[in-house]
Amino acid sequence: MITITVADFKAYFSRGQFAYGTVLPAVLDADITKAIAEASGVFNFGLYPTDAIGIQALEYLTAHFLQGTLDATDSQGQAEGIQSARSAGGISESLAIAPWMLEGEYALYATTFYGRRWLTISKPYADGAVFAIGGATTP
Repeated sequence: MITITVADFKAYFSRGQFAYGTVLPAVLDADITKAIAEASGVFNFGLYPTDAIGIQALEYLTAHFLQGTLDATDSQGQAEGIQSARSAGGISESLAIAPWMLEGEYALYATTFYGRRWLTISKPYADGAVFAIGGATTP
């Protein structure tokens, strides 16, 4: 079983992606612990061929859940959709997200950068190949 700790998470995302601390609005250890638990609840541990790849995927999935919590706090719980275009003051922005990320159960994870990274890491292992071989059985 693949696991990560708060210390592992902080070491993996140590370049300022998250502002860690002990006083709000900093990201608290309890926030990371909660995100690890949420990620572990939906994480398929047997999907990855090596623990190293699985750990990397779990780090990004944890970051996805943590960012979702931070976004919910910033927006006071207002739901956000997947942005496809935005403009203000003559400046416009649109995001191109792979169509397969927006389909079905993947759409939830496409709402953050970290979720999209997790999807990108996981997709090669989640897809399967089905082959049909002609033949017959004998009674």
